[in-house]
Amino acid sequence: MLTGCLGNDSGGNLSFNAVVESVDDQSILVIIKEPSEFDKASVDLSEVNDLPALEPGDWVFVTILPEIRESYPVQVTAVSLRKLTEEEIESMRYQAISAEDAKAMMEDGSPFVLLDVRTPAEFKQGHIEGALLLPNTEIEAKASSVLPDKDARILVYCRSGNRSEEAALKLIDIGYTNVYDFGGIIDWPYDIVVD
Repeated sequence: MLTGCLGNDSGGNLSFNAVVESVDDQSILVIIKEPSEFDKASVDLSEVNDLPALEPGDWVFVTILPEIRESYPVQVTAVSLRKLTEEEIESMRYQAISAEDAKAMMEDGSPFVLLDVRTPAEFKQGHIEGALLLPNTEIEAKASSVLPDKDARILVYCRSGNRSEEAALKLIDIGYTNVYDFGGIIDWPYDIVVD
């Protein structure tokens, strides 16, 4: 049995947030977003009362029995399921973090994209090493070609924090799922490079 990083309730059941990938008669396939020990699960819905109408793309909060059948994807049995509100979804997809948290994420060994959303002139004056320039004003037009992986971990910054928040929300609106805004380079206490 796996339990790992999933949230436990007082009855030993496990809970997680997920996006519905496909819907069958008595089950759904979900992509688990947080907390996450594994990326996908086949969820048996036969024990769920008051099941809402579900379709691919819906965000859900699922509570499952603690028995997880190991396969790929893992198989679990839900005891409750509800659709998440827009506010709950936004709070998961957009995260404001500190410069220190961003630096730690850059050094943890996991892949990431460092995105500078300032102007080209500002970028030339100094930027964080390894940053990719995509001005906030060009995100809707160019994000899909510059950032092809919508599930990539994207760390966004600007000069003071205003444009990075706007840019992060734009990225989320066009389907990016793992966006972190760490504000402005003026608050970055580490090295920068100048072109």
